[in-house]
Amino acid sequence: MLSKLKARFQKWRFVLMTAPSVALCVSLGSVTGIYQLLEWATLEQFFILRPSEKKDERILIVTIDEKDLTEIGKWPIPDAVLAEALQKLKDKQPAAIGMDIYRDLPVEPGHQRLLEVMKSTPNLIGVKKLVGDSVAPPSALAKLDQIALADTVLDTDGKVRRGLLSSGDENGEIFLGLATRVSLLYLESKNISLEPVDESGNTLRLGKAIFKALRGNEFAYRGADVGGYQILLNYRGFSNAFDTITLRDVLNNSLSSERVKGRVVLIGKTAKSLNDFFNVGYSANFTNKGERMAGVVVHANIVSQILSAAQEGRPIIKILSSEAEWLWVLCWSFFSSVSVWKFLQMKSVGTKLLFGLPILAVIPISSSYIAFTLGLWIPSVSPSLALIISAIVTTIFHHQWKLEEANKKLQGYSLTLEQKVEERTQELATAKEAADVANQAKSDFLANMSHELRTPLNGILGYAQILQRSQKLNISELDGINVIYQCGSHLLTLINDILDLSKIEARKLELHKSDFHFPAFLTGVTEICRIRAEQKGINFIFQIDSQVPNAIHADEKRLRQVLINLLGNAIKFTDKGSVTFNIKLATNEIADVTDKLTVGSINQPLPTPITPTNQPSVTSVTTSIAKIRFEIIDTGVGMTPEQLKKIFMPFEQVGEKNKQAEGTGLGLAICSKITALMGSEIQVASSPGLGSKFWLDLDLEIAKEWIERNHLKHSQKIIGIKGKQPKVLLVDDQQESLDIIINLLKPIGFSCFEAYDGKQGLDKAKEIIPDLIITDLNMPVISGLEMIKTLKNLPDFDDIKIIVSSASAFESDQNQSLLAGANEFLAKPLQIEDLLKSLQKNLNLEWIYENHEIQNQKALVSTDNQNIELIIPDDSELDKLFELAMRGNIKGIQAALDNLDKVDNKFLKFTSEIRQLADTFQSKKIREIIKNYKQDKKS
Repeated sequence: MLSKLKARFQKWRFVLMTAPSVALCVSLGSVTGIYQLLEWATLEQFFILRPSEKKDERILIVTIDEKDLTEIGKWPIPDAVLAEALQKLKDKQPAAIGMDIYRDLPVEPGHQRLLEVMKSTPNLIGVKKLVGDSVAPPSALAKLDQIALADTVLDTDGKVRRGLLSSGDENGEIFLGLATRVSLLYLESKNISLEPVDESGNTLRLGKAIFKALRGNEFAYRGADVGGYQILLNYRGFSNAFDTITLRDVLNNSLSSERVKGRVVLIGKTAKSLNDFFNVGYSANFTNKGERMAGVVVHANIVSQILSAAQEGRPIIKILSSEAEWLWVLCWSFFSSVSVWKFLQMKSVGTKLLFGLPILAVIPISSSYIAFTLGLWIPSVSPSLALIISAIVTTIFHHQWKLEEANKKLQGYSLTLEQKVEERTQELATAKEAADVANQAKSDFLANMSHELRTPLNGILGYAQILQRSQKLNISELDGINVIYQCGSHLLTLINDILDLSKIEARKLELHKSDFHFPAFLTGVTEICRIRAEQKGINFIFQIDSQVPNAIHADEKRLRQVLINLLGNAIKFTDKGSVTFNIKLATNEIADVTDKLTVGSINQPLPTPITPTNQPSVTSVTTSIAKIRFEIIDTGVGMTPEQLKKIFMPFEQVGEKNKQAEGTGLGLAICSKITALMGSEIQVASSPGLGSKFWLDLDLEIAKEWIERNHLKHSQKIIGIKGKQPKVLLVDDQQESLDIIINLLKPIGFSCFEAYDGKQGLDKAKEIIPDLIITDLNMPVISGLEMIKTLKNLPDFDDIKIIVSSASAFESDQNQSLLAGANEFLAKPLQIEDLLKSLQKNLNLEWIYENHEIQNQKALVSTDNQNIELIIPDDSELDKLFELAMRGNIKGIQAALDNLDKVDNKFLKFTSEIRQLADTFQSKKIREIIKNYKQDKKS
């Protein structure tokens, strides 16, 4: 029985590893808000697909349009005109009148008459604005407590998807929204009143409806401002979904009593010149996307939603919580992984499965739409992504498993080869053929996987880079964008690592060195790992010596791979306590040495370190070398001496069995080989139950001129082009790829033209004669390669500049592109700096840079701070900053300083001093200063 269970576990172990791992990664992306805009866009599509509803006859909208303003002759309309309209409506006995017009000041003539009408109309509700630039209500209605809020709630994309039913002011007084107030007046005549369901007041019953306020833990509004009592809007439609009449018709007695009696009457502005319109997260069909909705119509939709829910039981759309979203994603990840694993056992299905992944993604989207029609909004983007990625990863593991099985058979055959050579010859040939087919299948799949994963990463990293260039985001938002970019870059590194596996096995791995900012690089590594540590509830401590150089010359990608792998293992095997990441000089000085630098390629067996004696060509150059020690210390499970002997062996995993399921056993082996290529080795000391310590010393070259180059690069933002605007033709069948390049190049001054396949690209090129073409490779009708070859054979295009940008990034794809006539190959995801350099080189461009006025202002503010009195915060704030500095949490220090500045600007000189040290990662210096300040306060 036990052996059967063990065999079954071995068979399904890849599914048990894949499903939760993919679900966790996708959920982490959801936590950062990557999918929020996509989920909102999907909700709009659901509204479009939903059958249209009939007009709500309980509501009458009195509009004030352009023709009304022309006839009246002024705005605001005089009190006499407004009083006359209200009196005529009142005489027809409506259930409630909601006046969505701010009226805090008299507009003569007729103000006294308006006051009389207001005092004599108990069901008239006026409005005030509470949030932002507040507007007072009509004084007469305020005294009668006949006022409500006209505020609307905007999402981060500027659209209205939520309704504000009530909110409190700074004095704690609660005001109902306009829609809520008039709805309750209407329902009172139907003997329907509001009742609390729970003591907190978050759940309310109104007739057949149960209302629950948004709490900010929903997947689409995680961390959003949900102040007051907010619900998700279940739109009925635009103005054509309600009975409407103009103000002039009311004044001309063209309105019958039947259209008013017992109804909710809303009076509001629809004249475009008054600009009382909102972008809404709703579209009635595919043709009116982006149509703006008048404010009075937004209130009418909320009234209709409340009345329909209370009287008819129309669904109030509820939103799935974050916890339920994670479970939902996990279920789809398991469904995908199990299904794919079963299908791959079928020989006729296995090779065709990858092309069916987009169809599989429709299943969770369809499920989300069905739930939406029943009144529940559940995520569709994250489960679809989990389904596709789980299918891809499971397919990879299946090919790996098949290859391992074939290798086991070959090993068994080799043991008895001499005794059974004649009878087994045919079987060995068959097994070899199967192994070759499996290897070919793996290569084909890796190519497809690279293309499929690079395409969405192109969108993520592309827009992250565009947002990094934005001047409208604050520091915290830019930090979030940088984390997204770092995580996306790390994912791209992992994809490249899978594709580089054959190079590692063939011992042909190479280092590609470049200059980069060392503290920023380390911060990016720690932020990636800090998220996982915080999820496990353990402390993550980051400490960097102030003597560590600001810029180094090394292989950034491989160094990041080694550090993230070591930190990830430390976090994985630590359930309580902390993980500490120390960076310091291994010696007390930096040496200037004359080194032998390679001129040529590296092709040495690993793990033999590279030495100057085995290079084909060398040259002498004096460089500054810093021996830097990287230490990773954890308080985890630790290891025995026997386990320490195995940890750097391929496919070997030690420690707890449940932890082994989280990896393949290749990480430390690959890191060991990379470290050896860098001329060092990873060392480890560990004790069972006490934790482990990994460290390595690397001789890193200091990039002396990097600071000046990098300062110039980042301070001079490109905002235009000198001379004629170049025409650029973009050819790609993926709209998001086109949008990224257009959003980058158009603001600078390029004229951009689009084509969606190679044939359209040829026709468009002949039409506009572009200066340069940026094209994909894999496209319908005519591929990118065929288009390039055809263009190069035309007399007018033999010298045209062509850049290939493709997610098919194998060396063979690059070589084919260059042979076909392309001038350059840029792999997706596109790096903005690489694209701009390529355009400058191929088109001989001269950029226009942004001026330095803002930087000069900042310098002036810094100088003024010197004349401000130094005021030290309370001990509690100093202790908080000291604790953050002890942990090396630079981002936490910066956030705490921002909070101090918000509380009172009297601490400005203190926060400026600490912030300068935090910006240069001098956590030790911060601790010393805080200690001195505390001692001075005691004395």
